[in-house]
Amino acid sequence: MIYLILSIIINIIGQTLLKYGVNKISPLVFDLGGLQKIISSPLILGGIGLYGIGAIFWIFALSKFNLNIAYPLLSASYIFIILSSWIFLKEPITWPQIIGVALISGGVYILFGLK
Repeated sequence: MIYLILSIIINIIGQTLLKYGVNKISPLVFDLGGLQKIISSPLILGGIGLYGIGAIFWIFALSKFNLNIAYPLLSASYIFIILSSWIFLKEPITWPQIIGVALISGGVYILFGLK
């Protein structure tokens, strides 16, 4: 279970760093100049690195769990991504987001509660 939790936490931090880095270099255009901005941003490179480390933990988690168990548990990251984007990126949280995350979380709870 620790591999799964670490994968989720590291990916949340990595995604937050990616977005923070993109905010610093925006506007971003898909051309050589845009790619140069991406590869020269320590925040984006850090986010990519963490995402890669999270993928390694994910692989270890998959060695312990069935995919149909592990993958739905990733939805826990939705809650923490919304909180992370609100706290660190100052993005608003909307009622549709709250309702959507509650529905997804409820679905995962039902999925595992019925086994």
